[in-house]
Amino acid sequence: MEVRETPFHDAAGDALRSLAAYDRAELELVYERDDVATKDRVIDDIHEELILDDIGIGRLEDLFGVGEWHCTMHRFEDAVCIHHSTGDYRGVLVSVDTNAGVDLEAVARTCDDV
Repeated sequence: MEVRETPFHDAAGDALRSLAAYDRAELELVYERDDVATKDRVIDDIHEELILDDIGIGRLEDLFGVGEWHCTMHRFEDAVCIHHSTGDYRGVLVSVDTNAGVDLEAVARTCDDV
């Protein structure tokens, strides 16, 4: 999966922390800001979690009954992480700084264009 970082920088500016693309087999770190360090083991665990999330998308759509699922956002103390699946166990994970004034809807729409 080829993902360009430029549209995500355009949407999030300097608040962009990291961008990763994944498929069933692996997660590729496309961009990681210099002050954000990720260990390989953590990458593997995150990849596993994204695949597990993908398995439950249909259930979420049925449960909420508000249309097609687009993404899930997790807000932590230092980062907001947006998981967007493009189907068939493929997708992107974007993280931006918490409280940076980023238009999260714009970042989510950027994911739609992947």
